[in-house]
Amino acid sequence: MPKAGLSALLVAALGVAGCSSGSAPAPSAAPKASAAPSTAPATPSTSSTPTQDLVSWMDRVCAATRLFEDKPKAPKPEAPDGSMSDQTAEHFAIFQYMELQAYLHEIPDFTRASIELLENSGPEPVKGGAATIEGYRTALRRLLPKVEKYRPKKAPDDLPQRARKVAKLVAALKTDGPKLADLVDREPALARARAKAVNCGPDGMFPRPGEGVPTPAAAAAPPSTPGR
Repeated sequence: MPKAGLSALLVAALGVAGCSSGSAPAPSAAPKASAAPSTAPATPSTSSTPTQDLVSWMDRVCAATRLFEDKPKAPKPEAPDGSMSDQTAEHFAIFQYMELQAYLHEIPDFTRASIELLENSGPEPVKGGAATIEGYRTALRRLLPKVEKYRPKKAPDDLPQRARKVAKLVAALKTDGPKLADLVDREPALARARAKAVNCGPDGMFPRPGEGVPTPAAAAAPPSTPGR
């Protein structure tokens, strides 16, 4: 449930070509002094490798805005197959009930955790970053009490109805400010950072309250040791 990779920019190679006059200097002429190295600061070139701070910022924001992109749908209860035994049908119904329970707990949890991540996103790395963060955070704060009220406290028998209402709220979720995708399109450095941030890709995860930035299994797995 929070998948894209963008092309990296090529670094332009700078070179200085030497010029030859084609005629030898007169024997009596004094040799020309070689040009002294330039002391002017070089213009920084655009690196194809984003800084770790920028990658970390994108990793956090992608996790925090995954709810806007993935929009998890509610499980759809199905009638048990007529060929099932009574025991199998009972287990089938229990499984579906648990799926609905999980959905109604997870959506408010994802919402709360996303707010936490956006509240601690740090200074904006590029112009427009703060406005983008604020738009998503405001929308999530508005969503939280709406989905929280459908969280089951005991064992209600209206879980399918609750889940449909929550799914409708999630489907309508939109940021109140600029979209992250637009900011990335405008800032090549963010595009390179997003390509390296695991929560921006297919292995990304939804955040959980109090757990900070989620670490996908693909990123957490230690490198294999050769010869083992």
